[in-house]
Amino acid sequence: MTANLTILEQDIRSDIGERQQLMLQIKTLYLRYQFNERDEKIFLSYSMPAIYAIWEGFIQTSFKTYVQEINKINLSVNTVHKQILCYHIENSFKQFKQYPKNYNKKVAFFDKLGEFYGADIIEITRTINTENNVGFDVLNRLLAAFNLEKIPDYYEQRSLKYELDERLLRIRNQVAHGQD
Repeated sequence: MTANLTILEQDIRSDIGERQQLMLQIKTLYLRYQFNERDEKIFLSYSMPAIYAIWEGFIQTSFKTYVQEINKINLSVNTVHKQILCYHIENSFKQFKQYPKNYNKKVAFFDKLGEFYGADIIEITRTINTENNVGFDVLNRLLAAFNLEKIPDYYEQRSLKYELDERLLRIRNQVAHGQD
């Protein structure tokens, strides 16, 4: 498993490097093309959704890479960590959130559930629910669901919650929803 962790870390570090390059390009684009003041302001405002897309893409890709490595281990329902199993079940069986009223749908649900628990090996879903806004709380919910250490609110005397929620996410949402 140590070799898998190395591959996992390499894949995630490679993704980070690519995203850092994209961020650098966004950061310096307006400097390279000598925007006038108005164009610079427009560019800087509308670059926030692009920055957010890079951020959410990183979260999606990192968790999918992590799940891919988990699935290589060929875990069973009884050997996968319960938090990961719970996340997988909730994503695989939407009926737990909205139980079907139709009898045939109930039967199909229980058939699928029986197959799930009868399988020798489970494959964790690579669908990552970011709730359309990867803020601080959503990120920590995902980390907890995959039995990973949560991120503390403060790092080097800066509030990560504030930076994610009040700066990146709020500004991205304002621009994306047509607010000034």
